[in-house]
Amino acid sequence: MLSRMTYLGRLACTAVVACGLAVSVSGQKVTAGEPVAVDFFALGPDGSVFDLRAEEITLKIDGRGPRRIRSLRYVPLAEPDPAGGAEEPAPELEPPFGTNAITPDVRWVSIVVDHESIRPGSAGNAINTAIRYIRLLGPRDRVSYVTMPNGGVEIDFTTDHESVIASLRKFVARAPREPTEQERSCRSRLLLNSMSAYLEGLAQMQGPKMVVLLSSGVMNPRRDAPMLGPPGPCEIRQVYFQEVSTAASIARAHLYVVQPDDLAMDSPSAVFVDRTASRFSDADEDRAGLESIAGVTGGEFIRIVGPEDRQLTNHARGLTGYYIATFEPAPGERNGAMHRVELSVAREGVKVKTNAELQIPRAAQRAADASARDMLRSGLVYRALPLRTTAFASAAADGRVKVLAVLEGIEPDVVFEEAVFGLIDARNRLVAQWTANRDELAGSQVVTAGEGPAGPYRLRVAAIDDAGRRGTADYEFFGGLTAADPLLLSSLALGVSRDGEFYPKLVFGSDQAAVAYFEVYGRTARPDSVTARLEVSASSDGRALTTGIPRVVPQGSERWIVIGALPIASLTPGDYVLRAIVSVDGRPVGRVERTLRKSASGS
Repeated sequence: MLSRMTYLGRLACTAVVACGLAVSVSGQKVTAGEPVAVDFFALGPDGSVFDLRAEEITLKIDGRGPRRIRSLRYVPLAEPDPAGGAEEPAPELEPPFGTNAITPDVRWVSIVVDHESIRPGSAGNAINTAIRYIRLLGPRDRVSYVTMPNGGVEIDFTTDHESVIASLRKFVARAPREPTEQERSCRSRLLLNSMSAYLEGLAQMQGPKMVVLLSSGVMNPRRDAPMLGPPGPCEIRQVYFQEVSTAASIARAHLYVVQPDDLAMDSPSAVFVDRTASRFSDADEDRAGLESIAGVTGGEFIRIVGPEDRQLTNHARGLTGYYIATFEPAPGERNGAMHRVELSVAREGVKVKTNAELQIPRAAQRAADASARDMLRSGLVYRALPLRTTAFASAAADGRVKVLAVLEGIEPDVVFEEAVFGLIDARNRLVAQWTANRDELAGSQVVTAGEGPAGPYRLRVAAIDDAGRRGTADYEFFGGLTAADPLLLSSLALGVSRDGEFYPKLVFGSDQAAVAYFEVYGRTARPDSVTARLEVSASSDGRALTTGIPRVVPQGSERWIVIGALPIASLTPGDYVLRAIVSVDGRPVGRVERTLRKSASGS
């Protein structure tokens, strides 16, 4: 039997329970979180639906509800290549903010082959289907190849998709030509047990998992001994299917159960025993068990028909992103048990895919005595209050820099009671600390400022909301000015304009435009010789997708404010570079840039 597999060194927080258990991430202890997360795919006629709103979702737990959706985030995955070829790696952009929320944007894909059920010479079409599926994945998606029940990990999770494809091409089927019913029963039971153990191991990886199970058949629950006698060694019980379902739910694994076009018939001798019996009874039994696996896990059963079958790849093309919805469980539901999940959306033509069950952890002791100052200095990661934070550097007196810090809650309607900010230098020393005042805490977004010497920093924020929830977030940035001889440039801030004033914004949604703001310092022959241009691109040096000319407003003889808007309504959700190019007398002298994140939901 395939032993239980563990994967050390991975991110250990399973996001099924929104880090509800204390685990270790990068050497830091993570405190228990209160919200519970459910992830799901939403599919429409044209593929993934990425603009759902929380009010469109109905969530029930164990038939009770509906539950209030506290937050809803859409996580885009790599777009598949329409031609089915390899996708060029997307450039890695600097994150626009730091967060304590977990939003993985890679898939873990396992190709699991039941090699002992597939007869020699009949696996070609199914293996080619799996290869076409792998070629649709993004460059950051991890793929593994596993054989079972008496096999193992042929290729562990890797971004080298071609190595997996090369190994699949060497696949050797090992099923006997005419297995006995006892042999089929033993193999089926062993496969179910192996799948449960393997899925349990996948729970350690962060993010959704896609498991493609290639098998010619599994038998449904049955006894392998007379009804009045004791069970035999290969009895298949219903609980084995349920164990697969539970393991898939805990691992957040979505199953595709694929049966090759290997139609097995009964032995010709069976015709002389019962002329009315189906010649395909064995095949019917084997298919029924595969359909049961798909059914209990909320997966898809696919039967491959011919060399050009595109069912699996058509499914893959539609899964280009998923949602993470959080809710507050009832006190009695925090018992560490599995709970039935019912999730639907109030939009015609949209179907959702999610696991049938959800594990809600036991209520952990709250760190109610920890103040925001304590959390700032402790180094612990608090996730009960999901946060985003970022920072911008501008000039201050005596060569120091002013750091404008922005804090906001990811969930709507968060009311902050306390927020403390700290600047931690490259030697891990806290060099500055300040507390937001009552006026700064009055809105849904906290904007405050501190000062420190120029240099690389980690901004750390600790906050408590009016419900007593606690959260911390960290953001690494360079706290200094950018040289643009003969000038110096501040950091570039992104936001929106309301009533003629600039407001920072960390995630853009349906906004028509993004407003860029920064400052310029230095001396020139004429104040009007300083000009600027704004561009949005997919990468730092990529072509401009949209452009704008900002206003350059002199503030005395040695300082200018630059502010302007760029249209972004036509941009699809994702990360972009917004760059500002500064010129003196028409000659470019320098630029600053910042990552702009656009989300379908705006959160």
